[in-house]
Amino acid sequence: MLYHIRQDLITGLREATVEAGYDYDVDISDVEVEDITDEEKGEFSSPLSFSIAAEAGEPPVDVAETIAKAHRTNGLPDGIETVSVEGGHINYHTQKDAIANETLSKIVDGGTKYGAKTVSDPDTILADVSAPNIAKPLHVGHLRNTILSDAVMNVLETRGHDVIRDNHLGDWGVQFGNLMHEYTEFGDEAALESDPIDHLLDLYQQFEQRDSMLADLEEKEIVTDRFTEAVEEERDHHTENGKEWFARLEQKDEQAVDLWETFRDVSIDRFEETYDDLGVEFDVWIGESFYAREGWNDAVIEKALEDDVAMRDEDGAVYIPIYPDDYENVGNPDAADVDPSLDRARELLEESDGIEDADFEPFYIVKSDGSTLYGTRDLATIKYRLDEYDADQSVYVVANEQDRYFQQLFVAARKMGYGDVKLEHIDYGLISLPEGSMSTRKGQIITAREVLDRARDRAEAIVEEKGRSADDNVQDVANKIALATVKYEMVASKRARDITFDIDESVSLEGDTGPYVQYAATRGYSILDGAETVPAVDDVDPSNFNATDMELLYELAQFPLVLERCEERYDAAPLAHYLLGLAHVFNSFYHKNQVLESETARDERLVLTEATTQVFENGLELLGIDVLEQM
Repeated sequence: MLYHIRQDLITGLREATVEAGYDYDVDISDVEVEDITDEEKGEFSSPLSFSIAAEAGEPPVDVAETIAKAHRTNGLPDGIETVSVEGGHINYHTQKDAIANETLSKIVDGGTKYGAKTVSDPDTILADVSAPNIAKPLHVGHLRNTILSDAVMNVLETRGHDVIRDNHLGDWGVQFGNLMHEYTEFGDEAALESDPIDHLLDLYQQFEQRDSMLADLEEKEIVTDRFTEAVEEERDHHTENGKEWFARLEQKDEQAVDLWETFRDVSIDRFEETYDDLGVEFDVWIGESFYAREGWNDAVIEKALEDDVAMRDEDGAVYIPIYPDDYENVGNPDAADVDPSLDRARELLEESDGIEDADFEPFYIVKSDGSTLYGTRDLATIKYRLDEYDADQSVYVVANEQDRYFQQLFVAARKMGYGDVKLEHIDYGLISLPEGSMSTRKGQIITAREVLDRARDRAEAIVEEKGRSADDNVQDVANKIALATVKYEMVASKRARDITFDIDESVSLEGDTGPYVQYAATRGYSILDGAETVPAVDDVDPSNFNATDMELLYELAQFPLVLERCEERYDAAPLAHYLLGLAHVFNSFYHKNQVLESETARDERLVLTEATTQVFENGLELLGIDVLEQM
């Protein structure tokens, strides 16, 4: 109900502001939801008078009084009892009984649909999610991507959008030529068959480490000329042979294709095992290779050159010039304003000493050796999504290390004429464990499997400490607690923040953790299990609720507003924080109030408890976390 009241307040404020004589565009941020315990502010508050006063040159209190008076005259929305002004804020006070009845009815009647929204013309959203590179294990960074994207897409779906999740595999590029070189020289068929990912990772790291070693040797001044020549020859063979293998792959050489398909198949088999453990699914698995092998890359390059959007440099490479003023609002199809002309780039090149000094950034789509790049394949992906899915949004869940790249990609897409799609980089901070950060090339990697196994072992120990026996299915409970631990930690921090994930601290039934939220929900089930039946909502008398009851009820009423915030920000952190707050409020309710033994509010509190468990179920499901009726 709070969601609908706020919508009505926004509409009413718009009318009242105009009637008061002010030219101000009221939007959703102008109505804030306040803590129910702050009686002075009311349940809703608007600070818009401060912005208006700054423009009008009037005291904020006077502006607020004028708008509040106009709103009273026009009529307050259903559910709002009074409006007052305090310190320049316009404060709205709700009718508590109406809020209680309406909220409980919406939750109990709505069930799993409470918080969901129906959209008459939903967006079709194509989402790049997880996107691991083949021939490498999923690592802890992939956990954050996979879990975060799963939660965000769950929210977008429940808010009415059509979401297509694309596990956009990194399965094309010269690195796979390097791997083929390494495998044909040093690979072991038996090792590939028994433990394929570990063997391929060893070869990948071996290639990188040897290349780094040879580079260091090239810089040594104390060795003989003959030794230097030998090092250079070895390094040339080392790197050039990898490029040759990738060229053979692009030319569909049978041996190269067979090796690549083997690497890809064993990788997907291993990935699926981890995804099954996480309970995560994808709608499509369209890797980068699809765009290379099916001609989409060629089509993009041809279009860029034909439309005079891209140009060649002296080495034969092809790039799209990006000017400093191209970036503003580039993700928004209605506000993007890019300059596709090459005349400006040609003039800048004439005025400079070369492309490195020109006042633009080259976005390369073809390298000097004729091979494609990430940018080529990503432009082809956008084109494919427009043609095949009529996508309204193309979103990318990728770490914030790639912020600049995606801004450049979006500019290039606009210059290519892809103007009818919203482009959004859902970036997130890096993740590390207390033992440090990772580097695949240096051999420092913490796999997703290791993290999940360690969380599961720790959870199992805690469950056993709580007195659960083997007959109680300890492993199943521990697995669900472990997943709650990992998933909650991966989404609880704001997306942009780097996080250090400490498993021992996170696997706890106390503190700000996923298991703590699970445990709060379990308490709700234990109360309901003690009642033969739960009364109907119509039998609830809100006058029997005390302040603690109302605080819990008001918290439940905010759930749709929280999902709206997640939708706006493409972030699940507001939901994680909300569920933690709900757990705190419910635990306070649990300790302060009697439910089954209450003489005055038994029925009301049973319905309130039922509603609370429903919201826990809905919210935790969006995060991909199982509720537990017993812990």
